[in-house]
Amino acid sequence: MKVAILGAGVSGLSSARFLLQNQIRDVHVFEAENRVGGMARSFEWHGFNCDLAPHRFFTENAETLKEITSLVPMRRVRRQSSIFVGGRWIQDPVNAAEVVVKFFPGRSFSIVWHYLFRRQRPEDNFEQMVLNKFGKGLHEFFFRPYSEKLFGIPADQISPVWGRKKIRVGGLRDMIMRKTRLYFREFYYPRKGGYGSICDRLYEDVRDNVRLNTRIVNVRPDPATGGYVCRFEHGGTTSEETFDVIVSSLPITQMATYLGVPLTLKFRPAKIVYLLIDRERVTENHWFYFADDHISINRVAEFRHFAGASLPAGRTVICCEITQTERFSIERTINELATAGVIRKDEVLDSRVEEMPFAYPVYHLDYEEQMQKVREMEALHPRIHHVGRNARFVHRDLDELYEDARQAVQRIIAPAQEPASAADPR
Repeated sequence: MKVAILGAGVSGLSSARFLLQNQIRDVHVFEAENRVGGMARSFEWHGFNCDLAPHRFFTENAETLKEITSLVPMRRVRRQSSIFVGGRWIQDPVNAAEVVVKFFPGRSFSIVWHYLFRRQRPEDNFEQMVLNKFGKGLHEFFFRPYSEKLFGIPADQISPVWGRKKIRVGGLRDMIMRKTRLYFREFYYPRKGGYGSICDRLYEDVRDNVRLNTRIVNVRPDPATGGYVCRFEHGGTTSEETFDVIVSSLPITQMATYLGVPLTLKFRPAKIVYLLIDRERVTENHWFYFADDHISINRVAEFRHFAGASLPAGRTVICCEITQTERFSIERTINELATAGVIRKDEVLDSRVEEMPFAYPVYHLDYEEQMQKVREMEALHPRIHHVGRNARFVHRDLDELYEDARQAVQRIIAPAQEPASAADPR
């Protein structure tokens, strides 16, 4: 069995490692960049290990935790995060009771009034889902501005699927019990090298199977073998190879284009701004969010709080994620942080910007319809396995990316391991 893996991020490298562990040797990983890691890479800057945007590793899967921590030594970190909204700091995830107390009487009256007298209507968009659950007051205060800033479309054009997956306020039971992934209290972080060290370690085990600087430009079915012909660009030349199976972490829209399936799914790009600050620490948070829509920054991570190793004294690095790229400038980012009282402008010693062209899948109203087309495409091409957040068009944390890869490999090897007499006659 000859397998092509498209992309050398967490999902691609994990898939290669799982295949090799299962004695599938004809494995080839193709990466367009000159480095591995994808959106989960890290780099050193001014003595700090910086992740490409804020990530997290938290899992209740004992097998995944054991495997990852055996690859990369981790420290267990007590989560601390906050949200800046309406000129004040509140806890993350949002606690509706805290909002009422902190914004009493002004906002509190509207939040309580609209909650008590909210009308239940069909939840055919994100806005109506929030109105049904919390009322207009909390929606206008927090949910609408943050979601519209994140996706760049009106709240009533966002699919309710987004709210069911990632809404940042739990129901009464969740607020009391705090047992969902939303309320995770701790997470794991590598002792050295940032989250990118996970990809670096996976790469060590599969290095001989990885081809860097090799970009996929087309995929087409091969009727003669039942597999797929992949066309690549490398060093200014093109070449083609045929594979029995493909594991793809490409954006699903890209693969769909190759296979002739029209999709309207869109990704939201982001700018990631790193600022070196002339101060020991900015806040006590690992990350914090800006909910107000007049602030272009979505969230900020401070890497000093993640790392356990010794770090440069008297300085810190913060990482700002911005999806309103049409409004972006480094000066604007610094001004917004200064206006919010997070830093002073004269404390910024250096800056760096990284691009993320596929930062977030946009959950438009036709999300479920489009995902049905994806499922139909997958049914027509069972030898193509999609892994990772871009390929599955859904937000994924690091542990979920790793588990995605494991499940894909199990599907690949299952037919080969299944006795002929046990085959499903359907």
